[in-house]
Amino acid sequence: MDMAFAFLADHAAVPPDGKLYVLGGGINMLGIPEIPARAVFDVVGGFRFSPADSHTVHTVELRLVDADGKLIIPPATLRFQAAASIPPEQEEVLISTVTHLAPMFGDPGRYRAEYWSEGQLLAWVGLTVAVRPQPPPGTRPV
Repeated sequence: MDMAFAFLADHAAVPPDGKLYVLGGGINMLGIPEIPARAVFDVVGGFRFSPADSHTVHTVELRLVDADGKLIIPPATLRFQAAASIPPEQEEVLISTVTHLAPMFGDPGRYRAEYWSEGQLLAWVGLTVAVRPQPPPGTRPV
């Protein structure tokens, strides 16, 4: 198993058809009106499995950490197990995942969403949280 991709989005979903649907994908900045504040976003990960991964349980942990590596919220645990063998001629199976997060940010700064498996960092996505005051009602931003 390895990571095919990882990114942040305003919203994403993987319905039963297995396709990945994304709105506002590829964000790396959250502008919030004040601190502390709760922000809502999705962490999207694509995991690639080969025939060697058949009949194996894979556990992946998604951590949201600050610049010092301190957890912001409890980690999310993702578990993968193939229901059947992956045929060698197929070469790989790609599974997309969406983890919905709504952390409370107490400080502006740099954060990371990190995917870990068996003590190894698989991938990470950076996020900058900045205070961006909202313009008064009826005014247009410059």
